Amino acid sequence: MDKNRIQAVIGESALDKSRIQAINDETSHRIAGRLMNDVDLLGGIKEVCAHFSVESAHFQCFGSLKHATFVQAERGEKEGTLRYSEKVKSNSAVELLSGSGFVGFGEDGKLDVHFHGMMIDCDKQLNGGHFLDGENPVAVTVEFIIFPLTGIELQRGRDSHWGMPVFQFREKE
Repeated sequence: MDKNRIQAVIGESALDKSRIQAINDETSHRIAGRLMNDVDLLGGIKEVCAHFSVESAHFQCFGSLKHATFVQAERGEKEGTLRYSEKVKSNSAVELLSGSGFVGFGEDGKLDVHFHGMMIDCDKQLNGGHFLDGENPVAVTVEFIIFPLTGIELQRGRDSHWGMPVFQFREKE
């Protein structure tokens, strides 16, 4: 883990304990905690990773959001192609039933998150998809566990088939 690279990208990070609780379990090499009211789901995960100098990780979470904002895969214009839907925003608060994602570096060199989740809204409607950064504020709490990947580098790059920016998985040098 290159703490200087993280700090150059994110800046010095001290967790605000009134917004985020996170503990690094040195024995299991896991970080567990919770995001509190109004903290953005993906922004909060990036904040925790920056605080603990985590450059690559997998994480899982569940909890409640004031609303969910996401996109979903849909059929493209041509047979056999895909595209993403227009942005979808839930009409109510949601319970995030399950969510999983990866943390790595984006094409811009900043920490980035790729996250998919499934939720149920106040009308008992199930939905899910690819969540958007900065648009998923916590309602009560989101509890998480982060699994740092110390020997793996995740860097967004263009997929050769689709041309989309996706995480490329490489052995860390």
